[in-house]
Amino acid sequence: MFLTKVLLVFCAVKLTIHQQLNCTNVDLKGLHYELLLTHLTEIESRIQTTLQEIAQNQSRQLEELKLRASACGSPSLALDTTGRINTLLPGHDQIHFHRETISGIGTDRTVGGEWVLFQWRFNGSLLFNRTWSEYRAGFGDTEGEHWLGLDNLHQMLSKGRHELLVVMENFNGTTAYAHYDMFSIGTELERYAIKTIGKYRGTAGDSLSYHIGSKFTTYDQDNDVHASNCASIYNGGWWFKDCHSCYLNGDYVQPSQNTNIERGLIWMSFTGPFRPLKSSKMMVRQQSSKNED
Repeated sequence: MFLTKVLLVFCAVKLTIHQQLNCTNVDLKGLHYELLLTHLTEIESRIQTTLQEIAQNQSRQLEELKLRASACGSPSLALDTTGRINTLLPGHDQIHFHRETISGIGTDRTVGGEWVLFQWRFNGSLLFNRTWSEYRAGFGDTEGEHWLGLDNLHQMLSKGRHELLVVMENFNGTTAYAHYDMFSIGTELERYAIKTIGKYRGTAGDSLSYHIGSKFTTYDQDNDVHASNCASIYNGGWWFKDCHSCYLNGDYVQPSQNTNIERGLIWMSFTGPFRPLKSSKMMVRQQSSKNED
């Protein structure tokens, strides 16, 4: 509708100028004619550019809606998502992040409320085999696949007690979750090691507690206890130990690509070691004082 109105306005302007020129029999030969023709050409070019930008914007919004629907549209997962950027964390620089409001997961309403996503995988469009500096700073688009950044995550978690929610879906369309009522990580000097993981509740099983105390490892900084670099073996950064019982930053693979090989997004208590996940979301939120022990 908007595109039609813009076209009609442009045609009307062009027709009006043409009629006025015919009625007044103005001689516009030479410099005056060239100036008018140049002005009309510039107007036409600006309108065409605007129309293209509007069409591209509409296409982008449609694709985002499709991606969100495919990533979040599970019958057992009731989600109402809103993306917000340039949110100012107290005492720190502005950090771009995605907030997600969850009404509940299945019959569990205790996880309802607003969460901050720090990891999102759902289609393999973003490479997660990155350097230490990239994992520290963050990468990707907060409205799509992304990693918020270890430094940003540490800043958030250092402001009071936080809880962790991991939501995942397998390729059969089954959604599961793991909720921990406490979660914190160390500083960069501590290699962002997982400091605390609280009580587990959920349907995915507890595969994260194995990683308590584990430092973060990337292919260019080996901080795990394995004889080799786990990040190099599995192509992505994580809180590796020897090496993992859950791992959500690996290669994105389809089930047909993963026969008897430990590749893909893995949460062993839910998928086992050889069956990859279709999607994963890791998110945190600060607990209110009334909910703290």
